[in-house]
Amino acid sequence: MSAPKETSVVPGFTLSLDCEGLWGMADQHSVIAAGLINDASLRSAYEFVLSVLGRNNLRSTAAFVTTFASDPDAVRDNISFLNRMAELNPFWFANVIPSLQRNELSGWSGAEFYRAMSSAGHEMAWHGTTHLPLSKQTSRQAVELELELADRLFSDLRHTPRTIIFPRNQVGHLDRLCVYGFETYRASPPEGIVARFAGLANEWNIFDRRLINWPVTHDGLNVSPAGHFLNWPSGVRALVPVSVTVMRWKSLLRSAIKHGSYVHMWFHPHNLITAPAMRVAFEEIMDFVGELVNSGDMVNPTMAEASEQYKTELSS
Repeated sequence: MSAPKETSVVPGFTLSLDCEGLWGMADQHSVIAAGLINDASLRSAYEFVLSVLGRNNLRSTAAFVTTFASDPDAVRDNISFLNRMAELNPFWFANVIPSLQRNELSGWSGAEFYRAMSSAGHEMAWHGTTHLPLSKQTSRQAVELELELADRLFSDLRHTPRTIIFPRNQVGHLDRLCVYGFETYRASPPEGIVARFAGLANEWNIFDRRLINWPVTHDGLNVSPAGHFLNWPSGVRALVPVSVTVMRWKSLLRSAIKHGSYVHMWFHPHNLITAPAMRVAFEEIMDFVGELVNSGDMVNPTMAEASEQYKTELSS
């Protein structure tokens, strides 16, 4: 994919955050039962992210699950929608609806985090209404219910997002979402065991100089590159030292500056709960990005801004 056709391209760094709380693990009974992701731990994670970004004058695209962003009363007022959605996808709502009915919402409600990110000036994007995957396998009826419920809750949030980060990175129903008014989305990373193995192996590459794809326009939507996931040092990924992760990202950023390219990082704020060492890597990398932006060597657009700044047409 070619770079934009400007005569002088300023290197860019975009950070996108998948903000979902327990809605992102609604189908994972063991994670919910463990109780690690709760109001207190999420508050610590979001406060940390805001602090690090704030002191470096950096902005992100914060994509919130709408039911996570909304006040619990607003969600409960629309529980009839969730019940109808549960009829179509019972596995996804088996934990959600009982928690709402019992008013046991620790980890499910992130309204305060949404307000904090919005007040700090970050781009507020959409991560689905309930984090139900929106792949081609999801029925059009379920997608329509997601959008109808989103519409109701957007009015309470006083904001209608135009950027999408798809739940589970499963892109689908673009024709409907385009008509609905969304303008930009993040592409899916490569899938399959080979891609996952290659991604893990590359976490050790401290001389990583790959140039990421540029944002493009395709079929009426702006497509942001899938980007690089900030290593989550849990399980086998815990074998990758934080120092190696930091060196790898610094190499990517230096390469972007050298070649006039673009870097896109993403992760989930709750990853900082289950793998605390990730905080060290994130802080060091953001401090480095802050220095590059402050010196004028790099700019820090949101997903929507990057799409406007760098996009080029991609033919079908």
